[in-house]
Amino acid sequence: MPLRVWLSFVMLALGGALMLAAQIAGAAPERKGGIFRFGTTGASVQIDPQLSYISTGWWLEDATAAKLYNYTPTGKLVPEVASRHVVSNDGSRYTFFLRNGFRFSDGTRVTARNFKYAFDRVRNRELASPAAQFAGTGAVRAHGMKLVVYTSPRDGNLLSTLAMPFFQATSTRLPLDREVVDVNSRDDLPTAGPYAFVLNRLNQQTSLRRNPYWTPGPGRRAPRNLRGLDLYWNLNEQTAYDMVERGELDEGPIPAAEVQGVADRYGVNRGRFWSKAGPCLGFVAINNGSDLFRGNAALRRAVNWALDRTDYISTSTPYSKQPWTHLLPPDAPGSIVARRRQPYATRAQVDKARQIAAGHFRDGKITVYYRNSGAVNQAQAAIVKRDLTNLGFDEANITMKGFSGGNIYDAYGKIGNDADMAVGLGWCRDFPDVVQVFIPYSDHPPWFPDSPKYRSKIESVLRLKGEARNRALGRLDLEIMNHVAPLAAMNTYNSLYFFSDRVDPRSLKYNRVYHDWSIPALALK
Repeated sequence: MPLRVWLSFVMLALGGALMLAAQIAGAAPERKGGIFRFGTTGASVQIDPQLSYISTGWWLEDATAAKLYNYTPTGKLVPEVASRHVVSNDGSRYTFFLRNGFRFSDGTRVTARNFKYAFDRVRNRELASPAAQFAGTGAVRAHGMKLVVYTSPRDGNLLSTLAMPFFQATSTRLPLDREVVDVNSRDDLPTAGPYAFVLNRLNQQTSLRRNPYWTPGPGRRAPRNLRGLDLYWNLNEQTAYDMVERGELDEGPIPAAEVQGVADRYGVNRGRFWSKAGPCLGFVAINNGSDLFRGNAALRRAVNWALDRTDYISTSTPYSKQPWTHLLPPDAPGSIVARRRQPYATRAQVDKARQIAAGHFRDGKITVYYRNSGAVNQAQAAIVKRDLTNLGFDEANITMKGFSGGNIYDAYGKIGNDADMAVGLGWCRDFPDVVQVFIPYSDHPPWFPDSPKYRSKIESVLRLKGEARNRALGRLDLEIMNHVAPLAAMNTYNSLYFFSDRVDPRSLKYNRVYHDWSIPALALK
């Protein structure tokens, strides 16, 4: 399923944003500790731990949650509340031994019961948690500071699953079957991480403050520099941007028209302006089941060499994309990011592409689906058509079929469609374990050749665990793209970040799992 993206809509009245600016600007700046002030154009998101399933919500919960296992900003999975775990010989029973010292923001102690309660809420039908698909059906039992999770069949992804915010230590004060929405104090939604929610007003403001019962210790080694964070929702984009420039907000949006100017003034990835690749991949789909490409790996490879990825992304907002040719997005554990290991070039290699394609054009006809809504989509389709012509297809034999918006997915996903390729598609992973990247290709022959050899290789890699699995998936990524070329990966999708001069750039620690900056690490000058 696609990653949930930030929701957004414009403020009803600009005056509200201006009043907010005056309110924020009137407060004396705090340098020691201080409150980080963030403004966004989006509507507020769910903060209930068993319902929040959106990038902004998980960013906040990275600062408020305490989990059995958690990810470091670099993407390493490490014990947090769990001191260790053991697995039964048949792999069906995981026993977690919990550390003492974790407390909720209302002062109550974290025990195994709180992790079992997370499962209880996730599995409650009336709550309708999106995490039910990850929770399995095995029993979960709590015995003081020991949690036992039964899995069937054997679940090699369990630690990654338990590191999702859904399965954090959950206070039994939360209703089993109803969402927590309104928060006016840290007691309304107790959390056991470094910070706690103290305010949540829909579409207005969400605030975090330090959990007074969180102290450094085993499993609790995260920095905690800020006194708190105030997040203001529904701001006008230009107004919020101007507020960041003036130092009235510490982070905010960048209108597309301002991006290049910001990059020119402050540089890229140096201090105030950052472009970071996320978990999403933009690609040109190749229908491996069509008469043209079925059993024709040579032509699929030739297409990958013929497409000019640098021209392809030049039609978009500056710094919002970067050329990419892997199956794995660059942020994924196991991804091989060195440019010398890219399977294909970022600029078209026409001579090489023609040499590989020679004798593999079959009837020479090709049908390409594309998005016809928006100038960027049309420009990308034109570049792909140009590159196919350069490869050796007669322009008269290239049929371009346009679809509006998401309709292209419905058309391309329909059995028996006449597409050979589809331009402008994207896919995002919403699960930390990189195994998910391979599932769409292994299960759907039109996306991935129905090859017993590679199905077997994927299944073998999936039986591995931890870093061994990540490294094996990275190698398999290269092998599949170099030899099978099931699609033409084109670009990453980058998030753009703009900070005020109050933010200490040395405190910016990008979390590769939650695709945002670590709140506990943030510091003001």
